[in-house]
Amino acid sequence: SVNTKAPIARIADKVSGIFIPTIMVLSIVTLIGYLLLGYSVSEAMISFVTVLVVACPCALGLATPLAIVVANGLCAKHGILVKNSTVLEVASTVNTVVFDKTGTLTENQLVIDQVVLPENSSISKEELQSLAASVEQQSSHVIATSLVKSTDKNLIKPVTNLKEATAKGVSGEVDGKLVKVGKLSYVDPDQEKITINSTAVFVSIDNKFAGYITFQDQMRENTPETISRLRRQGIKQIMMLTGDRRAVADKVAKEAGIKESEVHADLLPAQKIQAIRDVKPDLRPVAMVGDGVNDAPSLMAADVGIAMGAKGATAASESADAVIMVNDISKVNDAVAISKHTMKVAHVDIITAICIVILIELIAFTGIIPAFWGAILQEVVDLITILLALLAKTK
Repeated sequence: SVNTKAPIARIADKVSGIFIPTIMVLSIVTLIGYLLLGYSVSEAMISFVTVLVVACPCALGLATPLAIVVANGLCAKHGILVKNSTVLEVASTVNTVVFDKTGTLTENQLVIDQVVLPENSSISKEELQSLAASVEQQSSHVIATSLVKSTDKNLIKPVTNLKEATAKGVSGEVDGKLVKVGKLSYVDPDQEKITINSTAVFVSIDNKFAGYITFQDQMRENTPETISRLRRQGIKQIMMLTGDRRAVADKVAKEAGIKESEVHADLLPAQKIQAIRDVKPDLRPVAMVGDGVNDAPSLMAADVGIAMGAKGATAASESADAVIMVNDISKVNDAVAISKHTMKVAHVDIITAICIVILIELIAFTGIIPAFWGAILQEVVDLITILLALLAKTK
């Protein structure tokens, strides 16, 4: 993260670019002025050198990088890995935070609630669960892993010709049967719509609807407080994006404290990206928080991507700008708080450094202090800059 330069650091560089030529002109003016006033060449040269010595822009160059390095350490202490220095500055101005639902707002583990068969089914509930778990055994999606974990190992059979349709479902052959598991539109497009108010996967065998399995989706204990705290931190809009059905999404959003108007359900990965891009300019920058493989494109589309890395997919962590290394969603609050505090410290540090240097420069211009003490004062300014940067650690 120290190899990239934050925008505020580039501003400091620009200030230094103006500052240095100005000081060169001022030092020459000092030299000529002292000579015209009748001072000896040695006295004029001393004043000339003093002006140059006290005007060293080291403090400007130290202010922001030090604050960011300290903040990166603080983030690490809180279990947050920041990949580059620009993340902190952008995160400090975020106006919209977008959350994935399953595994992010909710726990990363679902529990099977019901196995439902159609009337006159020729298979048992146990066989339906066995076939579905067999097809899902290689998937990393939270629903798939929960299904496999809840199924007796002896019921999970070998699968061949395994295929995955992103954000739709998976298919494969088990015991010579073509089994599809996923959304109803994927497993059997001709099947009449079924209204279910919980997370579910549908199953078809040899392209015929065979039933569905519902899951209980447990809200993270601290999700509502995290959402509430984000609003108190000044976040203007909090959105939830999910591929789940509207009824399920609204239920989770209500419990989490997210407005119904900010919920986007039944989305494919491409639609999630578009939802992020459609955020109004006055509600940007946008931060996206997710944990799954399907969230990786959305994390990259957002201004700041934050991955839940403790139990999330590797693809999500690799695509994100910051990774929460512990299974705690409240760390999103910490990331925002640290970012805002760091940028406040950096701005104060830069302004303080400029003001002190200008003050010392005016004193040096009068010839009151010799070059030796000018050099000492310059080191004092650097020390003050360092101490102010360390304030980023106090959050």
